[in-house]
Amino acid sequence: MTSLLRIEPHHADVAELRALVDPPRDGWLAYMARHGRSFRFAARCLDAADRDRIAAVYAFCRFTDDLVDVGDADDARRTEARLDAWLSLLRLEHAGGVSGVPLLERVVGDLRRHDVPLRHAEELIEGVRMDLRRVRYPTLDALRVYTFRVASTVGLWLSELFGVRGAFALSRAARLGHAMQLTNILRDVGDDLWHGRVYLPADLMAVHGVSSFHLSAWGLGGVPHDDGWRALAESLMAEAEAAYDDAREALPVLPPGFRRATAVAARVYLGIHDEIRRADYDVFGRRAWVRPRRKLTLAARALLDLGPRGAFSAAARR
Repeated sequence: MTSLLRIEPHHADVAELRALVDPPRDGWLAYMARHGRSFRFAARCLDAADRDRIAAVYAFCRFTDDLVDVGDADDARRTEARLDAWLSLLRLEHAGGVSGVPLLERVVGDLRRHDVPLRHAEELIEGVRMDLRRVRYPTLDALRVYTFRVASTVGLWLSELFGVRGAFALSRAARLGHAMQLTNILRDVGDDLWHGRVYLPADLMAVHGVSSFHLSAWGLGGVPHDDGWRALAESLMAEAEAAYDDAREALPVLPPGFRRATAVAARVYLGIHDEIRRADYDVFGRRAWVRPRRKLTLAARALLDLGPRGAFSAAARR
């Protein structure tokens, strides 16, 4: 995985963190095209200026996540210091200071121009910080705190960036973030195991007779996954799919371009569930992804469901 980071030992203070962001020569949009293909695909529904705004937010989120996932993963204190430094630079730029980081200049400039609260970016950083601890969640409610910070807050951020202010629409943006993060969690179970992280709620695991031992064994390929695992995966997908359904309720009130992009992104991401089912729920030895031709089909369906004026058609409501 290509990172935005160039990590060197002991680069934890604010001054040296500036050197860690390596802006791609061809711009943030090209970076998103390479590393966030589903988002880049959906962003085609937007004009060039709007795509650039989304690409900058994507790069900020990716860089923030890389601060935890790249480098000396065992040195939690150093990583904490990097996150603190990143948060300080963000706040400095927002307060009118000079961060010296072009990405922050762009992101914060957009926050100001569109009257988007800084707390969304701050919340994301705190969500990523949660990955530094031993990742275990006893219940789905406990997991929701994490999904809100790392994903729902991004949905709120993007919605407000496009002028959405109504409480109903914003609540549905948060639900979409929750849904997409649950999809991520299920898709990435195998990868997360290698990092010592288990995001699956312990109570759901217990209900379906799945233990950490089972996950480790399946991750190593030593034992085939069973019906308990399939039921657990379906339970998590059902929670996500209910949130996707909730999110779709707000599509008619979104600005047209953003409405189309959101509908396509949600439908393509939901398509990951189909790929997981086709693979017989094997998320341990492979990564579920939606192939380009399938993305086109899902995007077309999403746009048709919106109807000729970009709102839900009567058929889509039934």
